Amino acid sequence: MSDAVDCIQDGGRNSRTNERGFTLTELMIVVVILGVLSAAAAPSFNKDNRAREGRDLASDVARELQKSRVEAVSTSLAVRAFVYADRVELRPWVAGATAGAAPRVPTSADPVARLLRAPEGVVFTGVVPPGLPAPAPGTLSATVHADLDFSNQGTAQLVGQPVPTGATVYLQNGRLPANSPDFDFRIDVTALTGYVSVRAN
Repeated sequence: MSDAVDCIQDGGRNSRTNERGFTLTELMIVVVILGVLSAAAAPSFNKDNRAREGRDLASDVARELQKSRVEAVSTSLAVRAFVYADRVELRPWVAGATAGAAPRVPTSADPVARLLRAPEGVVFTGVVPPGLPAPAPGTLSATVHADLDFSNQGTAQLVGQPVPTGATVYLQNGRLPANSPDFDFRIDVTALTGYVSVRAN
């Protein structure tokens, strides 16, 4: 009987020994390994975030330009996009002071309906008629802008060009190398339909 009790006690002691937890040394090794892995992955995450900034801005601008076209048609009041190096400002034309008076072109002093700011390092390099190459950076600035109108007929017009002329808006992500597929983008706006599309340049 005492042999059986001894056997039970030994089995209990052995099972308790096998259920022991991790030592402090083992836990520290795991923490160090996780730290090394996260440090190795950080540059990749940062690069993806930098690449996404230009792509997201191009998509946002295209979406807002298309929205401006729809608003111009639905409200019968044209919308002008002011494209600066660091932002895009959208303003509707200003309704006439009296009934039947023609609306006037908005100026940069008029209230902004919507504003899209470029993240740091991402710049709009220029707005040109379709088919022309991208202008060199510096064409636009924080005070110099190019303008694009969306009419109440659904058409688009690059201001200062013969009618009808659409536009191509170029932007660059200066935080990426020039050979990166996400370095530059173009937003194409057709003149007769006001259709807006985005693609990598």
